[in-house]
This record gives sequence, structure tokens and C-alpha cells, in this order.
Amino acid sequence: MEDSLDLEDEEKIILYSLGALDGTPLRSKIKLHKLLFLFSNVFKDFKDLFEFESHLFGPYSETINYLLEDLEKLGLVEVQGNKYKLTEKGSKLFKKLNPNPEVIKVLEDFKGFLNDLTDDEILAFIYVSYPKYIGESAKWEKLKKIRDRLALSLLKKHKVSFGKAVEISGLKSSDFEDLVKKMEIRWRHDYKDFG
Repeated sequence: MEDSLDLEDEEKIILYSLGALDGTPLRSKIKLHKLLFLFSNVFKDFKDLFEFESHLFGPYSETINYLLEDLEKLGLVEVQGNKYKLTEKGSKLFKKLNPNPEVIKVLEDFKGFLNDLTDDEILAFIYVSYPKYIGESAKWEKLKKIRDRLALSLLKKHKVSFGKAVEISGLKSSDFEDLVKKMEIRWRHDYKDFG
């Protein structure tokens, strides 16, 4: 199994996702699905590999679940509670595969962006940025009621621009700005906006 040729491209992408940022675990299956969804929107060649569809919690790929099971059986990935990470064997293979630095950079950016967000913050960001995935949502109606708070939280964490936060909030720009001032939230202007 140590031969990298035994792995499919989509399996390698999952290994790269888990190996990025020095192997920092991904803290939920939702984060893994959304990381791979965002990645596949940057690298269009990979979009068809995962076949994302609208689902209860945004863009979802059944393929990812099957691949995770296979990678677990191969002893490359382990799940501890809600955390997904590479095993020692998986880490060695990740280093041996020597992934494309551009691919790793994008995965690291998205992983860093997603990993300290709540699932609600991620879903609000995804649904506003990719509204075609709202259709089957089990959470959008709930999130719509608190989207201003989620937008404030994302802005406070320096995860989105002011403009993206306004979009997520669903408020007029001036109303959101008043809310930001009232909450005394400071934000940076040197962010990456993934939407």
C-alpha cells in the first residue's frame, strides 16, 4: 500500500486535505466536505471527482464518505470523536506523495479558514456564497434568523471582508455598519475572501 500509485486522485486529495497545515485534524465531517467543496471550486479539474449535491447541510458528496471509509480501512486516516486526521502511516504516505505546492497552499488556506469556525458559521458562509445549495437545507431557516450574529462573528474572527459580512447578514450595509459599531467590532482590511 505504500506505493502512491495505488491511490485514486480523490483519495490523494483527502490525504492532502488532512495532511495540510502540518497534519492539523479537521474538526468535523462538515468541515471536510466544505473544504473539499471550496477546493473543487478553485481546481475545476477535481469538481467531478466528488460530485457535490445539495443536501441537508449544504454541498455534500457521498463519494467523500466512501473514500474516508476506504482510507480508514487502509490505516491512513483515523476518526477520533468528530476529528479526522492522518495516522502515522498516512502521514508518511502524505510526505512521500510530495503533493503540488499550489494544491497544498489552497488546501491550507481553506483549512485555516474553516477549522476554527462553528458549523453554523460555515453553513451561513456557504449558503450565501453558493445559494444553489440551499434547496435541501435542514438549517437555512434557522440560520436566516441569526445570520446577522453569524456575520458579526465571522467579521470579528477576521474570516470575511466587511462586504461579505454584510452579504451574510442579509442587512443593508448602513444597518450592518451600525450593528458593528454598536458591538464595537474591529476588523482588518487584509483578509482573504473565499466567497
